[in-house]
Amino acid sequence: MLNSAKLYQVWVLLAWGFLYFALGYLSLSLDDPGSRIAYIWLPAGMAVSAFLLSSRRSWPLLYLSLLIGRLALDVTFQHSLTVSLGLALISLTNDMAIAWTVRHFTRGRDLLFKVTTWFVATLCISAVAAAMGVSWLAWLQGTPYLKGIWIWWSANVTGTLFVTPALVGLAANSTSAGRISPLTSLLLLVAVLAVTLLIFFRTPGESESITLTYSVACIPLMLITVTAVLCNTLMGSLAFILFSTVVIAASWFETGPFYIARLTTEGSIILGQCYLCGSALLIVFIRAQKIFVQANKPEYLIQGIAYSLNPQTGRIGWNPHTDSPLLAALSPIVTREALLAHIPDAGQQAQLLARWQAVSEYHSVEDGFRFVLELEGHKPVEIAENNTLMVAGSIIGFWTQPHSGLFQLLSQGER
Repeated sequence: MLNSAKLYQVWVLLAWGFLYFALGYLSLSLDDPGSRIAYIWLPAGMAVSAFLLSSRRSWPLLYLSLLIGRLALDVTFQHSLTVSLGLALISLTNDMAIAWTVRHFTRGRDLLFKVTTWFVATLCISAVAAAMGVSWLAWLQGTPYLKGIWIWWSANVTGTLFVTPALVGLAANSTSAGRISPLTSLLLLVAVLAVTLLIFFRTPGESESITLTYSVACIPLMLITVTAVLCNTLMGSLAFILFSTVVIAASWFETGPFYIARLTTEGSIILGQCYLCGSALLIVFIRAQKIFVQANKPEYLIQGIAYSLNPQTGRIGWNPHTDSPLLAALSPIVTREALLAHIPDAGQQAQLLARWQAVSEYHSVEDGFRFVLELEGHKPVEIAENNTLMVAGSIIGFWTQPHSGLFQLLSQGER
């Protein structure tokens, strides 16, 4: 019999696989169902989110779950199994590679660096996957090469850039309250939905000014921006999901400001892709700015804790004059080896040891370093060591707890 934790993991894996199938069905339905390359590939962002939010030890099973969902999708659309298997492996490996790049190259780095790495990795890795996938299609089915690469790349980038922030935002363990009451936040969500429906489910007349048409399309984006600034991460993500759902549904019915008579269908789709990607990136950087401002508030700073380490004996002492809720769990840890045992990631253990060695040699290290700490009675928590120096023969380190954000919870998945 499976225990509750393993049963929960099974349900999560099944849910990711089903969500991949559902979003893939929607993506292929927005384009010609017989096409092998959708104009927007929503499962890309979902798969990247799944890998980012899951522990690395669960990646093989997650990959298998997503692969089954992808093959079930191809069976539903009666695609060739040989072609489908190759495309599925290329697509899912692309998504896993983006998540791995963010994980591997952003350990201990700040939020802006993580977001930038995610953005650049999405652009570059998607280009490689597009070349491989279209080469496979060109070899088996004679798909036009250059046009196929452009469609694959833009579909994958669009799906990743605007789905990932929404899903990771929903999963972020953010307890910070918004600047407005829950009722006002709910009213803002309703306003976002109503205004977006009103604007995107009407088709502008041929005599209507293009300037006016595109200016009106900015109104939902303004409301989304206000929601992201005033509401917490969860409500902001819900608002963005509602907004995106309406825009995608309008593309299904070919209505809204991007489907005017003077544009081709392909031109309208490209406009919609740029609109969604730009909206998502705007939300990401608003969220990053909010986290930065919150992290520098006095109430955040008092959550810090300092320690002293004797590099000769390995003994550790903790500052008793702190308001940190971690003090009670840290107090029994009195040796260097005991502290390292509470850091589950071997790479982060090695980085912390190297940091202490550098302090012993150069007397101070000012670069920030982040790692995940597992303490009894607490969930795994990300710690930021912002300054480490040598004082009277002892290493002094200062810890704070970063707030949850777009990629702040990723380090938990290193386990």
